[in-house]
Amino acid sequence: MKLFGSLTSPYVRRLRIWLENTDYEFVALDVFSSEGRAQLESVSPARKIPLLQLGKETIFDSRIIFSFLNKKLQREELTLDDENTLSLIDEANQAYVHLFMLSKSGVDTHQDSFYFNLQREHINNLLLHFEGMVSAGHFKQWNYPAICLFCLLDWIDFRHLENLENTPALKEFRDKHQDHEYVQLTNPR
Repeated sequence: MKLFGSLTSPYVRRLRIWLENTDYEFVALDVFSSEGRAQLESVSPARKIPLLQLGKETIFDSRIIFSFLNKKLQREELTLDDENTLSLIDEANQAYVHLFMLSKSGVDTHQDSFYFNLQREHINNLLLHFEGMVSAGHFKQWNYPAICLFCLLDWIDFRHLENLENTPALKEFRDKHQDHEYVQLTNPR
């Protein structure tokens, strides 16, 4: 079993943390270098990470990778609420990744335009929703949804995309999980 990904991707990091104490090979790619892009293209027509190779089979999406491995390893049972929460975390992740990539490409993502205003509104609503969930006691168990939320929050801090001071429950949630061994081993800083 071989997991391909970058050292900084929140989608890759969530799988690496969840796979704690599981035997697999991690292939770190620098997706911003021409060599890394070429290596990624050789294993993925979409040039997206993460991807998991299992012999001749390849899985191209983090949610599908998790679902497949979770069924195979019989680790946790997700409820419909858990699945919906993962979808919301993925929505926030995707919005932040788009803004990050555009900013990295030299686009002013703080401009007053329909797309950027919509993305910021989308992100703000989701962060407030997660703030309420954490405040209400959700994410107490260190399971896949909690790992995904942690990886999102830590990535937006790492990339300087958001200041969590306005969402104290989220900041506290992120800070309290910093000492986990695999959180430290996968820290992109």
